[in-house]
Amino acid sequence: MHEQIECAQTLASRFYTDPAILAVEKTRIFQRTWQLAGTLHQPCGEVNGIKRTISDPESFFTVDVVGEPVIVVRDKQSELRAFSNVCRHRAGPIALGSGCKNGLRCQYHGWTYTLNGRLIGTPDVDGVEFFDRSTMGMVRLRCETWGQFIFVNFDLHAEPLSAWLGKIPEQARGFQFEGLEFAERRDYLIDCNWKVYVDNYLEGYHIPIAHPGLMKEIDYAQYRTDTYRYYSQQFAPIRAMKPEDSGERIYAPGPGLQDALYFWIFPNLMLNIYPDNIQTNVIVPLSHEKTLTIFEWFFHHAGSQQVREGIAKAIAFSEEVQREDVGLCEHVQRGLRSAAYDRGRYSVKRENGVHHFHMLLDEFLARP
Repeated sequence: MHEQIECAQTLASRFYTDPAILAVEKTRIFQRTWQLAGTLHQPCGEVNGIKRTISDPESFFTVDVVGEPVIVVRDKQSELRAFSNVCRHRAGPIALGSGCKNGLRCQYHGWTYTLNGRLIGTPDVDGVEFFDRSTMGMVRLRCETWGQFIFVNFDLHAEPLSAWLGKIPEQARGFQFEGLEFAERRDYLIDCNWKVYVDNYLEGYHIPIAHPGLMKEIDYAQYRTDTYRYYSQQFAPIRAMKPEDSGERIYAPGPGLQDALYFWIFPNLMLNIYPDNIQTNVIVPLSHEKTLTIFEWFFHHAGSQQVREGIAKAIAFSEEVQREDVGLCEHVQRGLRSAAYDRGRYSVKRENGVHHFHMLLDEFLARP
């Protein structure tokens, strides 16, 4: 991959169609990067009729992170931790769902662990030689937070989350993160390689052709992408209101945030910040040609009737754009399998975000 976009060619088609490449990506990319696992408001059941979340001591929830079972716990001392949700005995699930407990008991053979990961109970293992419980605790993962978002990383030597977020907290300071509430989740299965979807997200080049509704909302002439070490930011200023479209606009200019901010964090997280909500998109490869995209929306005062109307409107708008993108990505995947295509070239003005993504792919795939 040439580091100058003016000279570079796009990824060869086999990077999108070869299942062997996805196997390498899972170990060299997804298990070495920070992955969004949940939020501090994640529900963890009830105690004496009181609803608990992962912010409460002695609580836990389980989650699948790019095919890896993970458990996030809050121990008695209120420390947030993350572990592989795979028992060290014979790979059973240490926990299912979520709840409030002062210990964890494997659902297969009953091996028990403390919330800090120590193995303390091993029924019926008498007679096993050279068995040291202290070496058989839960496999620890890195766990850090930004705002209410919880991230995990399988690489214990990875740079801290702050290195990956860079200036995002500062760049997004115009939005009020405090008090955000979960509003809705929608999942989409797409017949394309995960990188096809990320490529599509990282450029606004296709907006005038593919997204007429979105084109009405933004000032495309001012649309630009800035790249950083592990992320990029797309700026899409809200277009000035015109008399003829006053009844059609989703986002009208006014006080507060006046841009739609699109952040992408390598390799598979999108954070879309609009004037009235935040949307997270997690892109999960299910196979080399099938991808799950998980959309979650967060609003302030999500339970009020007035806000619920705004939520429905925002989600309907997002649904329209997503359906347009799904069709594009599935057509591209078919094109990548064609004998007539292997590589293309980048638009210097519009596709620097895609080139930046491909440079990071090249860097991580080259690591041993």
